Amino acid sequence: MLNKGFTLIELVVVISILCIVSMLAVAIIDIDMFYLEKMADEFAMDVRYVQMECMKDETDNHRICIDITNGCYHIYNIAVIKKTVVFKNRYKIDYSNQNMSVGFTHDGTPVNPGTFTIIDTKTNETLKISIVPTTGRTVIKE
Repeated sequence: MLNKGFTLIELVVVISILCIVSMLAVAIIDIDMFYLEKMADEFAMDVRYVQMECMKDETDNHRICIDITNGCYHIYNIAVIKKTVVFKNRYKIDYSNQNMSVGFTHDGTPVNPGTFTIIDTKTNETLKISIVPTTGRTVIKE
């Protein structure tokens, strides 16, 4: 009798090895795939949050301060940091307004509006988040 097939143990071992290799490949490919879009969405949501808080409290206590040297931004309520977002070293950030902060009046009008830019230094891909001066609308541009 000739054995021309594989045993069950051989099949299980081969399938297990293939699964492990494919999981490692997917994990390596997927690490920074949508990071730029995720961070742009998070910044836009944070701007909208600060705008709503300023309108709700009718004070100018909430603001976002951008720190381009450390690659991060902070959300402040008066002098207390409520949230800090730090970008990976591969990404560079910039803000078009010299004050490096965004706040809103009690009616939702932005104070120091501008364009927040996230640059991927590896692929030179850029996303811009603009805060419209009169309305405070936040727009993500490719």
